[in-house]
Amino acid sequence: MLTAGLVSVDPERKWIGGRYYLQHLVRAVASLPQPERVELADVWWQEREADDPFAEVRELLAESVVIAPPVTFASRARRKARRFVHGWRDARDLFLDTGVDVLFPIAPCANPGIPLVFWMPDFQPWRMPELFSPELQRWYEDHYTRNGEEARLIVLSSNDGLRDLEAYLPQFRDKARVLHFCSVPTVEWWKRDPATVASAYGLPDKFFLLANQFSHHKNHPVVFEAVRRLRARGVPVVVACTGSTFGFRGNDYLESIKAFLSEHDLKGAVRILDLIPRADQVALMRRAIAILQPSQFEGWSTVVEDAKTLGKPILVSDLPVHREQAPPGGVFLPAGDAEAWAEAMENAWNVRPPGPNADEEAAGASALSNAQVETGRTFVGIVREAAGR
Repeated sequence: MLTAGLVSVDPERKWIGGRYYLQHLVRAVASLPQPERVELADVWWQEREADDPFAEVRELLAESVVIAPPVTFASRARRKARRFVHGWRDARDLFLDTGVDVLFPIAPCANPGIPLVFWMPDFQPWRMPELFSPELQRWYEDHYTRNGEEARLIVLSSNDGLRDLEAYLPQFRDKARVLHFCSVPTVEWWKRDPATVASAYGLPDKFFLLANQFSHHKNHPVVFEAVRRLRARGVPVVVACTGSTFGFRGNDYLESIKAFLSEHDLKGAVRILDLIPRADQVALMRRAIAILQPSQFEGWSTVVEDAKTLGKPILVSDLPVHREQAPPGGVFLPAGDAEAWAEAMENAWNVRPPGPNADEEAAGASALSNAQVETGRTFVGIVREAAGR
């Protein structure tokens, strides 16, 4: 069976969305009938990280593959002779010996020598350059260009992303393939009692959930300004925030948010819970009256996919990619209009009871059954194309 090697994009837990992306992809492939699947194995260069980014899907993967050059004199000599005979100047022998045929979504080392399917998650450095230093912009340009040239195929998460590629890196258009991922639950999603979990985090019966990492483009302030306005009008809304507080570009974003909450006495109305266990986060999503997704930019939002899987209503910024994701319970709002957010949140607050809602979750499960098969089949097709099979 063809084996695709998955390389972690989040070994240090700094980009949880990337970690979830690969986990959902593994589950989507596992949902296919056995003859349609490819084998998946996590691949590491020289050593495996102690914190396993694939722990939640470990039982669905083949044994981990650790690629490392030989260390003894004799083994190095044998490798040198073999590479000379075949004319190899890359690391393909190391991968071929382990049975890995294709790599996704990045290469674990320079010049692996086997087909790479490279993932370009989004084009934020091009679309929002003000959030990136000139050095970081150049890094992204080099990273995308170098890997795009070396890759057999390139995966984009959305048609919106494909349009960006055509605008900014048109030389790679023929390599580009769109792969929509979806949120595929595990049994752990349903084991926690949502009311009990919410109580353990000190939350009231009714609250909204905003589940975004604290990065500038995630646009928390528009929601917090909406909360300020609602509280001033006597509407006792509460917003619980989950997501890493690690700042890729420093701590000024989080510090400005905390200063705003303190200045307007909103710390009781906005609860910053930081990064919590995934099962707890899902339980809070199920308990919330609605999910909030105010981002100014997304490649393909995991939060929106979570809402679709759970059948949960979501108030979401009106971005082309969010329209493409098409959450059935979506209320689309201008990303910069705090009053529009306040009005939509007040409407939801007045009519929505705490969850979970069995009918909504059943509708989400029904839609997911088709989405995960589509995701799995699309990914397998891309891997087979890259491998020439």
